[in-house]
Amino acid sequence: MKRASMYSKRVVDPVNSVAWFAMDGLWLAQLAWPAYLATGLTLATGALLLLLDRRRGPRLDDDLALNAWMWMNALWVVSDLGGVPTLRYAALAVGGLGAVLLAIAVWPSRGPRGTLHRFRKLRVSGR
Repeated sequence: MKRASMYSKRVVDPVNSVAWFAMDGLWLAQLAWPAYLATGLTLATGALLLLLDRRRGPRLDDDLALNAWMWMNALWVVSDLGGVPTLRYAALAVGGLGAVLLAIAVWPSRGPRGTLHRFRKLRVSGR
């Protein structure tokens, strides 16, 4: 079995998932500073996923949509725990951008790039 580099997608993707889960759990528990640390790790590993997949078209679409979701969630965490209600509007804007990115990625494509890899089952069939 090939050993994974510390900065390979095989390592970064699960670390991102764990950090995101921790961010949400710590937010739910109202533990502000640990939630902020988990938020920073979530955003950093999300950005690293973008860098690792920058040359793969369909995977880049996945990571752009997921990063928008992460940023929306992160802004919402800071808005809620930090008592900064105006950040909620920024979270809504980033969420809208993420919805547009997701819709573009899921839209059936006749080109070589295909559709969003992880959400391929959502594509309307029958064309």
